[in-house]
Amino acid sequence: MRALSLSLLLATSALFGCQATLPTDRTPGPMPEGNAALIEYIAQLPYVTAEPGYRAVHILWKQSEFQGDFQALQQTLRAGEIIGDWDHQPDSILMRGDVGYMLCRALEIKSGLNWVLTGLGRYAWRELNYLGIASPLSETGYVPGGQFLGFLSRAEDFRDNRRASLTQRAQIGSEMNQ
Repeated sequence: MRALSLSLLLATSALFGCQATLPTDRTPGPMPEGNAALIEYIAQLPYVTAEPGYRAVHILWKQSEFQGDFQALQQTLRAGEIIGDWDHQPDSILMRGDVGYMLCRALEIKSGLNWVLTGLGRYAWRELNYLGIASPLSETGYVPGGQFLGFLSRAEDFRDNRRASLTQRAQIGSEMNQ
């Protein structure tokens, strides 16, 4: 019986092969246009790269799509101090510290002593952890596409809740002046 099962295993291995499968390239095609297409594109990325990451953060920051090439997008984000003087290429993978820096700048987060004093991405990432926007992982490492979308969603909720809170306080203050 044992010899039969061994023979069957060898025959199956010879028929189907024993080699390991090669990883497939999960990188989607060219950059899409439109918010929904960009989100779908990012979701398919194994790790977020500069161009889709920058475009998504621009939407969070300005609440509108950026119409232009990568260099113009980079200049716009630099002028708004959303990114540092980074030398990312469109296909450069973003680190968590980079994502933390961009999100804190886009959300105008000015809390966290180390973040305010140093402006370093690792402290921005820690501030996002504290605020519940980012997961409590190390500030080093890459950000998978799906995880990046989760951060963007929580960042958008944070921005909207903060605006609602400020609007409510402004309304209460105006009632007191009447």
